[in-house]
Amino acid sequence: MQVTLLGTSSAEGWPGLFCRCAACYKARALGGKNLRTRSSALIDNTLKIDFPPDTHHHILRFGLDLRCMSALLFTHAHDDHFSPAELQYMDPYFVPVPISEILPVYGPPGVIERLGAALDLSRLPLSLHALTPWKTVSIGEYRVTPVLAQHDPSQVCFNYILQNAEGVTLLYASDTGWYEEATWRFLETFTFDGIVAECSKGPIEGGYMAHLCIPEVIRMRQRLLAAGCFAPDGRMVTTHFSHLGGLMHDELEAALAPHGIETGYDGLSFPVERGRKRAAVPAPHTRASHQTV
Repeated sequence: MQVTLLGTSSAEGWPGLFCRCAACYKARALGGKNLRTRSSALIDNTLKIDFPPDTHHHILRFGLDLRCMSALLFTHAHDDHFSPAELQYMDPYFVPVPISEILPVYGPPGVIERLGAALDLSRLPLSLHALTPWKTVSIGEYRVTPVLAQHDPSQVCFNYILQNAEGVTLLYASDTGWYEEATWRFLETFTFDGIVAECSKGPIEGGYMAHLCIPEVIRMRQRLLAAGCFAPDGRMVTTHFSHLGGLMHDELEAALAPHGIETGYDGLSFPVERGRKRAAVPAPHTRASHQTV
C-alpha cells in the first residue's frame, strides 16, 4: 500500500492565510517542508481521502490526474477537508469529452447529505454513499471501516481503517482528539501495519480537545504497541499540523523521531507493508506515474 500525503496543514494552512505570527514568518523564510497546505491523502494513486480547497494546487504541484480516482472518502464536513463546489467541474460543460466512469463518494451521513444539496447530481458522474460507524464495506479492492473521531460534537466525523487485498492495514486518524475508550477497544481488534495520525497542536497540551498534540501521538503509538496491534517496526507518520504549535519541520522531527514516529510533509509518499519498512520516496511529479481511467 502506497500512501501519499498531498497536504499536511490544519484549516488555515501554514503559513496561515492572514497570519503574521513568528511561526508563519519563519516558515515563509525557510520554505521547503515548512510550507503546508490543507490535509488530504492518496492511497495507491487511486483512493483519495478528503477534497480540500488546495486540491487544484496539489494537482499542479504533483502532476496529478484526478481521473485516476477510483473512489473518494470524506472524513467530515469542515471546510479544510470538504470543498463540494470543486466537484462541479466534472460537469460536461467543463470537460469537453464527458466522463463516463462514475466516481463513488463515501463519508458520514451529514457529508453525503450536504453533497446532495450542493451539487446537481443529474449532471455529474458521482454516486453518493453514506457510511455507518464500525461497519466495514468493500470499496474496490479495499475493505474500509469508519471509526468515530473525537472531533466535532455537532456532526459525525470519521477516521478510517483501510485494508487492501493483501491484508495490509492502515489507520488514517485525522482530525481527532484522544479517542473514547470504546473506540480504543475497537481499534485493538485490528493489527495495523501503518498509522497516519494528526498532530495539530504540536507541543501544546490541553486546550482545544478535538485535536492531538505530540505527547498524545506518542501515547497513541505506545498504547497500540502495548495492545499488540501495532508492530514495533510499523510505520507511523504525522499530518495536519497547525502553525499555532510553533515548531518547524526539523523541530517536529527532533520531538517525534526518538519515539519511532515520522514527521509528514506535503508530498511525502511512503509504502506500508506487512512486517517490513522501506525508505520514503518522493511523491510522483509526472502524469506518467498515474493511471488515468
